[in-house]
Parts: sequence; C-alpha cells; structure tokens
Amino acid sequence: MQRQKKFLAIRPFYYLLLTTNLFTILKTLVMNATSIAAIVAAAIILLMLLYFRNKLGAFLKDSSTIPDPSQRTYSLAKTILAFWTFIILFSICYIAIACGYLPPLTQNVLILMGIAVGTTTAGTTIDTLQEQDNNIVRAQDIYTKQGFLTDILSDANGISIHRFQAVMFNIVYGASFIAIVVSEYRLLDFPQGTLALLGISSGTYALLKVAENTTTPPASPVNGH
Repeated sequence: MQRQKKFLAIRPFYYLLLTTNLFTILKTLVMNATSIAAIVAAAIILLMLLYFRNKLGAFLKDSSTIPDPSQRTYSLAKTILAFWTFIILFSICYIAIACGYLPPLTQNVLILMGIAVGTTTAGTTIDTLQEQDNNIVRAQDIYTKQGFLTDILSDANGISIHRFQAVMFNIVYGASFIAIVVSEYRLLDFPQGTLALLGISSGTYALLKVAENTTTPPASPVNGH
C-alpha cells in the first residue's frame, strides 16, 4: 500500500519523463530524416554535376572565337541560370525525400526561373548581335579566362559594379531560398518586391552588357563577357 502511494506521488513526474524521452526520440528521428533528405538530395545534384560536368562546363562559357574552349571566359548570365536551376532542383528533391510528396511550383517560383532564363536569353542575343558586327571588338574573343569569379564579375574594363550587384543579390536570395526549404519544407514564395529587385538587377546587367564591348580593343587584358 505504501509503495502504491509512493508510485502515485511520483507518477506525474514519471509520465513527464516518459513524454520528454518520446519527444526527444521523435525529434532525433525527424532531425535524422531531415539530414538524410539533405544528404540524398545533395548527392543527386552532385552526381548530376559529375555526369554532366563537361557539358555544364561548356554551357557556362561565353561564345567566343578563341580556338580552345577550355580557355574561354565564363558567362555571368549562364551562371545565374545554372545557379537557380540547381537550387530549385535540390529543393524539390529535398522536400520529396523528407516529406514524401513533390512540392507545387508556385507562380513566383516560375517567375524566378523566368528571370534567370530571360537574363541568359538577353545575354546570348547581345553576344550574337555583336558577334555579327565587324566593327565591334569583343573582349571574350581576345582574352582567355582568368578564373571563374574574375570572369563573371568583369567586363572589358575590369570588375564592374552591376555584375557584382547581380552576383550578390542572387547569392543572398539563393541562400534564403534554401534556408526556407530546409526549415519549413516548402519552396520559398518570394514577394513581388524581391522578384522586381532581381528583375531590375538582371535588366541592368543586360542593358549595360550592350556597351561592354567597344569598337576598339580594351587597353588592358581583362575579361569581358
């Protein structure tokens, strides 16, 4: 009888301890599942990068008359497109593995990809038009690559503020996108203001790209693309 009274006295603490342990176990399982999902999703992207590394490397390069493709400079517009493509692909794989369903693609996510595709299309169109103009000397036809970051940040006059701005905006918003995916298991639906900012940044890059190559060769061997 005395033992029963003692048990009744400590029973609330017993249930609290049991509940706490169950919560800890469930939390650990969820964290492990999240970690496994992130690892598997990252592994899928990594395998794709390894499998398509040659084609991806060629895709990221500028169109150029330099004979050796490996020496051509890297393109900022194509890099932005690849950047968002792999971020969204990773996010879809992560949510699918962790939650067991494919996340819906919202209108703003499609607009985001549209901005990336539009930037690449604009850059490619400008390159094609300038390539056909014999009066324009394109820096990417003269100078070889100087390194990935230097290439995407530089025009014919060196590192430019509009390219640096575009790179930083995309890195910051890309990191925010992944953070929401990992913590909330959903694709980040950027507000219209954010999409407008990314669109303006990409539009500024495209407009200023028109004037990057001149009718005379640049004075110093810096990259431009």
